Amino acid sequence: TRSSFLGHLFEVTSAIGTVGLSTGVTGSLAPASRLVLIACMLVGRLGPLLIAESLIGTRKPLAYELPEERIVVG
Repeated sequence: TRSSFLGHLFEVTSAIGTVGLSTGVTGSLAPASRLVLIACMLVGRLGPLLIAESLIGTRKPLAYELPEERIVVG
């Protein structure tokens, strides 16, 4: 039903946003669905950009180097 879909959507959105709100449907979910919610909480906590960057892999080496110098103060 539509209200069930909206309840589940609210749970997932709340999990990704790590706001701690719930409509009470979590207790009636299947174990696999609970694992999906746990994964959503983890992604929300670590941040989507960090997750995406870790999945992309290694970076290309830079074609330049930044200059370094010791600064004498005083």
